[in-house]
Amino acid sequence: RAASGLGALKQHGADTQLLNIAVRSASTSVAQRSSGGFLGWLTGARSNALPPPDFALPGVTIPPPLADHVEPGKTKITTLSNGVKIASETSPGSACSVGVYVHCGSVYETPETLGATQLLKKLAFTTTRNRSQLRVVREIGAIGGSAKASANRELMSYSYGALKTYMPEMVEVLVDCVRNPALLDWEVKEEIMKLKAELAEASSNPEAFLLDALHSSGYSGALANPLIASEASISRLNTDVLEEFLALNYTSPRIVLAASGVDHNELVSIAEPLLSDIPTATGTGKPKSVYVGGEYRRAADSSNTDLALAFELPGGWLKEKEFATASVLQVRIE
Repeated sequence: RAASGLGALKQHGADTQLLNIAVRSASTSVAQRSSGGFLGWLTGARSNALPPPDFALPGVTIPPPLADHVEPGKTKITTLSNGVKIASETSPGSACSVGVYVHCGSVYETPETLGATQLLKKLAFTTTRNRSQLRVVREIGAIGGSAKASANRELMSYSYGALKTYMPEMVEVLVDCVRNPALLDWEVKEEIMKLKAELAEASSNPEAFLLDALHSSGYSGALANPLIASEASISRLNTDVLEEFLALNYTSPRIVLAASGVDHNELVSIAEPLLSDIPTATGTGKPKSVYVGGEYRRAADSSNTDLALAFELPGGWLKEKEFATASVLQVRIE
């Protein structure tokens, strides 16, 4: 029996060895009869050799590589007959960015319109006279674009980024959202409620009020207007107030359409019919502000203390050299 068992073990070992040889032979055979990887799958042919890594795909054009040094595009500016400025720069790559910038912000607010700029920012890309909010969102998403709006003391901005091939659609949607907001009552009320909720949340964070506190204590005049309006001020806003604010401030001399990564002549040909009929009325003049300095303190139920120091920069961002110097200094300090 022992001899018989030993013979069985030897036979089992031989069978296992033969099985391994068969598997290796089958794998080699399959590899030799491989479809040739991706190229074979693409063409339906069989190949025993792998394709080179730089083989061309049918119907696909590969753009030439960029040069080692690419000269920056020069800024081109066109001023329309009503005063609207159109500026652009070319740039390499497949994407472009388009923005509408309005010289308007909280400095132009009056006691009756405090908070208007923040509410208009919230209402950006909502219902227009030509599109529902759903259509605006779908048109932006359909081309893989991204749109956003921002508001500060002296500037309102609306920007839109996507592939260069969609530039005409981008300009049309962007101008429509800026020029023709429907300001539906229910949308205005809904955004007011959201703004109040954000205000309540920010009130628990003293750091959020530092910049406003610096302006309110450092300036006398328009620059002292709060960028974060109080709940009482926001509650007074409605469709009529917003429409009057837009009519006074969204005027042609204070509007710039700027784009990066587009052909200037093509941009002008598309934008001019959409912007050339904006009223040329100058609206309200820029309110004056006087730097007086000061101090602001506020108690908070927190174990942390937030502190900020500010100094006047005469001319602000309107003086390019001083603005660049201050920006570098700010980064250096941070």
